[in-house]
Formats: sequence, C-alpha cells, structure tokens
Amino acid sequence: MPKSSEYEKQREGNATVFKVTPAQAPKFWFMVIFGAVLILGGLSAMSGGGIPFLLMGGFAFWYGWFRDQRPKEHRHASTFRVTSDAVEVEGRRIAKDDIHRFILRNGITDKELGIEQYNVSAAQASGMARRAQLAMICNSLTLESGGRATHLAGGMNEVTAYGLLRDVGDVLGFKETRY
Repeated sequence: MPKSSEYEKQREGNATVFKVTPAQAPKFWFMVIFGAVLILGGLSAMSGGGIPFLLMGGFAFWYGWFRDQRPKEHRHASTFRVTSDAVEVEGRRIAKDDIHRFILRNGITDKELGIEQYNVSAAQASGMARRAQLAMICNSLTLESGGRATHLAGGMNEVTAYGLLRDVGDVLGFKETRY
C-alpha cells in the first residue's frame, strides 16, 4: 500500500474505470512506545510476575504498529466505472439523471471536507492529534442518489479526493455546480 493515496483511470470501451488505492495507515507511535516500555518492564520483573506486563506490552505494541483504526471502507482499494450516463459500483448502476450530487466526506469526522477549528485543553488536544492524523487520509468520494449515499472510494488525502471528484464529474459531463 502506498504511503499516500492515489488513483488510476483507464478507458474500457465507452467507460472510464477508476482504481483508487488508499494511503497507508500511520503508526500509532504513542502505543508502540508505551508497549515497548511495558515489555521492558515485564522483562526486568520476570522473577516477580512480569508476564502480565509482557502481554499488555505486546498487545499495545501490536495495536500501535499494525492496527488500522480507519473505518473499513477506507482501508481497502476500490474500483468503479463511470460512463457518460451512469456510475457502476459494486454491481449497482446509478443513472446520471438520478444523481443528486457528489460529496467529499471524511470518514473520521463524518463531515464534508472543510476547515474545522477547536478550542480545547492540552489533554484533549493530545487525543485529537491522533484523530487528526487519521483524518488526513480518511477522505472518501460519495455519490448521493434517491435519498441514499453510495460510497465510491475512501482512504484518500484531500489532493487525491478532489482530483477523483473532478475526473468523475468530467466523465459524466457535470458542471461544477453538481459537485
């Protein structure tokens, strides 16, 4: 998985196929370091019951190094097809005339892309730093049609998300007011 998100588009007959690869999840360094400290503490206390520290430290280290905390749809590559009159995703065809809009939504904050400001204490800020780190690579392209949102691709940074939005809109022939 690439460090940054990316997408490719290929022509297949009258359709354009978009293949979106999400960004690599960042390591949760606080948990990695915390786990390493617990492991070292457990090793130094082996004669006096250090096994619980080893287990807790091992889990914390694993969690920080390997666990991807983004929502599932932001962790895996996605592919969808766009023609001049429809979008095809996961075996479903959505006609151009039925599409209300495309939106870019963040999978962590569950808000449309934009600038957010917070006034918080230092303790809250440390927890929000991890959330902000994940939010930077957790943007998705969503299509709204018939009162229902359809996830097209996720796990993207803003540059990839805006580029994908523009290219999909161009294939459909939308003016910028539809997205």
